[in-house]
Parts: sequence; structure tokens; C-alpha cells
Amino acid sequence: MLDRIKNQVFTIGLFAAIGLAFLFPSFGAAGGIFKSELTTKLCIALIFLIQGLSLPTRQLLASATHFRLHVFCQSWIFILSPILMMLIIFVFDQWIPSGIQSGLLYLSVLPTTISSAIVLTANSDGDSGAALVSATLSNIIGILITPLWCVSLFAQTSGKFPPLDSLIAKIALYVLLPLVIGQLIRLALRNRIANGKNVFKQSNNALILFIVYAAFCNSIADQVWIAFGWHSILIALAFSALFLLLLSALTWTSSELSSNDPRQRIAAFFCSSQKTLAAGIPMATVIFAGQTGTTQEGLIILPIIIYHSLQLFLAGAIQTRLATTVNR
Repeated sequence: MLDRIKNQVFTIGLFAAIGLAFLFPSFGAAGGIFKSELTTKLCIALIFLIQGLSLPTRQLLASATHFRLHVFCQSWIFILSPILMMLIIFVFDQWIPSGIQSGLLYLSVLPTTISSAIVLTANSDGDSGAALVSATLSNIIGILITPLWCVSLFAQTSGKFPPLDSLIAKIALYVLLPLVIGQLIRLALRNRIANGKNVFKQSNNALILFIVYAAFCNSIADQVWIAFGWHSILIALAFSALFLLLLSALTWTSSELSSNDPRQRIAAFFCSSQKTLAAGIPMATVIFAGQTGTTQEGLIILPIIIYHSLQLFLAGAIQTRLATTVNR
């Protein structure tokens, strides 16, 4: 029981951060004592610096030859996943508030997780090296592809949405530059960096929790929840769950296209069906900074938080069964 609680500390922290935002919204809103309009930008840069420090370059190169698997994963992550979400919204358009639609669309264009995809693949006796490459590749590609998708999806619906060149400049400054600096530091101090894995993870989690807190403080200050109502949370939960179940079923069913090796199919499944909260929330803060209405940051990140919890629950339920496909 204690081990289960320990494994869910970050998820509990996410909902605690949201609760604190509703209790003390003025502290984390723009202009409050935490100066979130400045500190969130610093948090974003630190998150991607930590990601750069954490990426094992040599292991990536060693597992980069599974070309078919990587093409399969990236196709699902950045092409088929958004198409699936668009179909869901097309069918259920009248039941989904416009703000939740924006959050669901943003969720669908995110890269996969890195740490969760690797750990879950390993726990299911899958090829964790292949998972590492595909997950890392999607996060690097996502630095460009996710903002491009956002411009395509939201620029016409929000008059304040930043132009593409401005958005790319922000991504380069707050995401790409810290990531590159982190990799350079890792190459220079490889032995020392290897010992800091747990510190990096805890620091990363703390930074994300602050960004979530600030985002919801701003959404309360903008009276977003008065405009959209509490039922929006239940709708976000229902359609995040539907998206996860459909995406998981489709990626597993089609995973034979990625490889004939069941270990690599498991890697392809987890990489293709998971969505990153660690990169998704800070990128949302960059992309949707200053937005109001249906593209307000609190609405945008709500489906990510829900999906994050659901995907871990589903993975925990099926990983033993997946392992049997390898050990038959």
C-alpha cells in the first residue's frame, strides 16, 4: 500500500497544486507575490536544462537503427493521434465545450513521455533501448512540430495567438537552448551527472508543480471556471479517457507494422500511446502565454493532467499481460 502511494506522489501533487490554486489564487497569478509571469519562464528553462542533462547520448546512438519502429511511433504521435482526436471532436462536438476542445487538441499533438515509456516498456519485458530512442526523438521533434500544430489549430480562433516566427523564437529560447546546454554539460561532466538522476527527477517534478499551480491561479483570476463551469472537468475526464482507450487499442492492434519482435512491439505501443506531461505543461506555458477564453492555459493543461493519471493507471493494469506476449 505504501509503495503504491509512493509511486503516485507526483500525481497527488498535481491535484494538490490545483487545490492550492483555488485556495490561494492571488499568490500565483500574474502580478502576485510569486511573480509567476517571470518565474514560470525560469522554471521552463530549468526543466529543459534538466532534460538535456538527463538524456544518455551514447545509449541513444546504440538503439537508433530500428528505423521501422521509430517511423511507426512518430507517425502515431504527430499525425494519427491528432487525426483521431479531430474525429472524436467532430463526432461529439456539441457535447464538448470549446475550451476543453482546445485542451484535447493540444494533448493530441504532444510528444510521448520519456521516463514512463522506458520504465513501462522495461517492466513489460519490452525493448527499453528502442523505447528510449523513439521517446527522445519525439520530444526533440516535438519542439518544432507541436508549435506548428498549435499555430495551425488555434491561430484563427484566437486573435492574440502569437505568429509562427515569434513562437519559434520563444521555443528556441526557453526549450531548445536549455536542452542543448544541458547536453553539452552532460558530455563534459558525464560521471558526475550520472549520480544526480534522482535529484534531477525531483527537481523537475517540483518545477512542473509550480507551473501547474501558476496556470490555474491565472485561470481563476481570469474567471475561466465561472465561464465554462465545473462540469467541464467531468467532460475533460470522459473524453481524455475515450482518447486514451481508442489510441491504446489502435496502436497495439497496428504495432505489428513496427516490428515482428514482440519486445519492440511493446516499446512501440507505449511510445505511441503515451503523452508527455513533463514537456507538455512547460510548452503550453510558452505557447499559450497571455491567452484568454478558449485557449487560456488552465483549460489547455487540464486534459494533460487527467490523461497523465489515466495512462499510468492503464499501463499498470496491462503491463503483466503484455509481458506474457514476450514470454510465450
